Amino acid sequence: MKFGLQMSSLSKFLRTPQDISETFQKVKSIGYNYVQLQWLGGDGKDVPIESVKESLDKSGLICVGIMDDDYFNSIDKIISKNILWQGKYVCGGVNVPGEKSEISELAEKLNSVSRKLNEKEMIFEIHPVFPSYIETDGILPLDMLWERVDNNILLQPDFYHVVRGKANPVSLIEKYGGRIHEIHCKDFMIPDSSLDTTQSNNFNVLQQGAFPVTPVGQGVVPYKEIIEACIKHGVKYCWAEQEAWDKDPFECMKESFDFLIGCGLEA
Repeated sequence: MKFGLQMSSLSKFLRTPQDISETFQKVKSIGYNYVQLQWLGGDGKDVPIESVKESLDKSGLICVGIMDDDYFNSIDKIISKNILWQGKYVCGGVNVPGEKSEISELAEKLNSVSRKLNEKEMIFEIHPVFPSYIETDGILPLDMLWERVDNNILLQPDFYHVVRGKANPVSLIEKYGGRIHEIHCKDFMIPDSSLDTTQSNNFNVLQQGAFPVTPVGQGVVPYKEIIEACIKHGVKYCWAEQEAWDKDPFECMKESFDFLIGCGLEA
């Protein structure tokens, strides 16, 4: 299994074409070769997609795919980016609703996006957030959605969200084995054991909150067991991710890199 960096981790340093070029080269110098691209430009602003391609080529980084949560409204634009950047996967965040009628409606819309991507030989992955992993009567909201989506849609679990929702990470990999090509490796701590991880607690990925994120392998998420299960079930890529930091962010990216290399993965 290969690993790389989810570039949302360094969104603060990806605001202009010059920022992007310099940051890509720093990421490459750490040892990363593969990236998943997201949040280029910052504050909802776009940067020229051609300049991003130039920065990829200059740095030697390989874009495997992109993450963009605006897939319902901007799928044509997303496809254009992925074609130019030579990505195969498009990942989008999902918060599975509680009502079955709403889940069915969501599934239909996701299936429509997937078909458009498949026409361009791309693969659609969904990235559920932690309420989707909170079990009710033995069933996850994700399970109810999964019954309704097309078989060519894949799951891209972020194990920060899986663990916060109190689902079992290894069991999840086993359950969805064969439908997971990529995972997000984001780690976190629980400094106050009285807090319930399934509650939002002012959740903001760009700020350290009640459950501060850390470099991979330094928190509560059991990544060695997760990686072992992923290798067993044919997962292709894992993406180190940390969007808030308590020290130099590039040092954090290096510590995640070192941990994943230590797990025997290929950079």
